[in-house]
Amino acid sequence: MNVDVDALFRERQKRFFEEVVRYSQYVANGGLLFVVLFLMGLLGLYYRGLVDMIPAWFPMQYFLAFIVAIVVTKSSHRTFLLEADLLFLTPLETKMHSYFQKTQRYNFFIQSIGLFLVLLLFSPLYELGLRTTNGQLWFYWCVPFVIKGWNLYSSWICLRLPDKSRVRQYTLARFAFSFFVLTWVFGEGRLLTYQGIPFAGLLCIVLVVWFHLRLQAIKKKHSLQWYRLLEVEKGLRSRFYRIVNQFKDVPWLQNEVKPRAWLIPVTKLVTYRQANAAKLLFLRTFIRSSGYVGLYIRLILISSFLILILPNLYAKLVIALLFLIMSAIQLKGLSSHHHKRNMYALLPINEQQHKHAFRWIRRVLLATQGTVSLLFILIF
Repeated sequence: MNVDVDALFRERQKRFFEEVVRYSQYVANGGLLFVVLFLMGLLGLYYRGLVDMIPAWFPMQYFLAFIVAIVVTKSSHRTFLLEADLLFLTPLETKMHSYFQKTQRYNFFIQSIGLFLVLLLFSPLYELGLRTTNGQLWFYWCVPFVIKGWNLYSSWICLRLPDKSRVRQYTLARFAFSFFVLTWVFGEGRLLTYQGIPFAGLLCIVLVVWFHLRLQAIKKKHSLQWYRLLEVEKGLRSRFYRIVNQFKDVPWLQNEVKPRAWLIPVTKLVTYRQANAAKLLFLRTFIRSSGYVGLYIRLILISSFLILILPNLYAKLVIALLFLIMSAIQLKGLSSHHHKRNMYALLPINEQQHKHAFRWIRRVLLATQGTVSLLFILIF
């Protein structure tokens, strides 16, 4: 079977872009974009003042290296694969090299945008905190992109490994190496320098050679893991669909259920009886479905951190209000979570109980977040 892999890539990419644009309109119309832009403007007013508040003893070099190392190490691989490809494209694996090269260039371009935004956000910290010169700024802006490209290539090769634990080990090794290199670069080459000899630079060269030899051995020994590539692609799509699902119902979204046993005792706070069936259903859905409790906790942590560092009382109150709005928007998807699964046909829940239970859990969650924010405002 003859397949034009270049045309196949262009078709898959075009179809994906059309889907992203279509669903992004729902996200933009949901009010979240306005909240995020307002939040960015508010933080921009206080950003310079927050930078000046950083004490001289703060290890800026290691802090920046740690943050940037996380960004460059996290390498997701979108391949636009479909389930049918396991049948039709696996026999053509030897001809798919050009296709996967294009996906890697696409991934580097997309992820470089996020890296650029992170570097832009922390550039005042680098310039003012480390008192850098224009020449050193070139290293700040260029080296992370080189390391990002290396991480993408390395993680792509490591996906061939059949053992997921070994993939995680290589991920940890890539993070340690990236952190070491960035610490050396952001520290102007002073790390492990003795009598003018840059031992850190020599160690970097040795580690690069070691990684290269290991990656070549993996490439020769293992072929592409198509099922894993499809699993990664499904995970990326599900993550996007979960975001969109907060604003527009996505019927083909496959929700991942997680045990989260450490949160199940929370359900004991609601009396187990028929009248509370809807409340228990919503509470368990919030806890065990992917995309709800994780984002809710992250919003609380981020808002608490911003309240902690902002000096103005009114700014703290605005931050608390904005994050309450963001949580309320995020919880909208919980209302229709079970409609397309006919869960209510299995439980004694009518429409009125459904609406009452949703208002109850939304009220409880927003009140909890508001209480945490208020405590941080009063204490700090």
